[in-house]
Amino acid sequence: MSDLTDSGSPITLNKQGAISLIQLNNPKRRNALSREMTTLLADALREAHADEECRAIVLSGAGEHFCAGGDVSAMQAERPILGSRLRIEHAHHIVRLLAAGPKPVVCAIEGVAYGLGMSLALACDIVVAAEGSSMCAVFNKVGLVPDMGLMWTLAQRVGVARSKQLCFSAEAIDLESALGLGLVDHRADKGAAVAVALDRAAAFTRSAPMPIALVKAAYAKGFGSLEDALRAEVDYQPALYLSADHQEGVNAFFEKRKPEFKGK
Repeated sequence: MSDLTDSGSPITLNKQGAISLIQLNNPKRRNALSREMTTLLADALREAHADEECRAIVLSGAGEHFCAGGDVSAMQAERPILGSRLRIEHAHHIVRLLAAGPKPVVCAIEGVAYGLGMSLALACDIVVAAEGSSMCAVFNKVGLVPDMGLMWTLAQRVGVARSKQLCFSAEAIDLESALGLGLVDHRADKGAAVAVALDRAAAFTRSAPMPIALVKAAYAKGFGSLEDALRAEVDYQPALYLSADHQEGVNAFFEKRKPEFKGK
């Protein structure tokens, strides 16, 4: 297994206080995801989520771009159906760790977030994008459907009708359009996406971690009706009433101070 703290690794994981910084580190190829990077990214996300000291995750790309998509050079090789199914299912671990893992994930986009780069970004909880950045569901241009959960995550943000249009057309979406559509939550100056993402992540480190984990799990599972949402409240809230963090929040309210949550 690669050392994720090694700056030469195609995926790096470093800590800044209670924030884990995960970086796609193949700038010569605009951080296009190779099979090795897919495996290492899943490893890094599992490590960050399992780290009791980690309260939030920032995902970024090295160099001028976040991620240009999948490694197109690998698409020239023969890909039997069974092997392709296994590789796709392996990559799905990343989507589940981003969208349903217990820690909040903030994506920092510089340059392009195309194809799988867009899939990674929209699987995160918060998206920060810098001036000059763009997104594109480019899959149709190589005769493929969107993968790594993009058909679901895109529709969650822009609705089914708009999602279909973006997937059909494979048109590039600039920052202003992405903000207007709700694909991006916060803008940043060029070169400052990580700094803004760290600032947003820092706010989450001061929040109670157990409710965040449960809210993420509930939204990842999905609500088919109001009754599904009400059932989630019944399932989750009674246990949180008994948590030390809930008592700390109540005490802090009456003592007129900021709570110090421990995740217990």
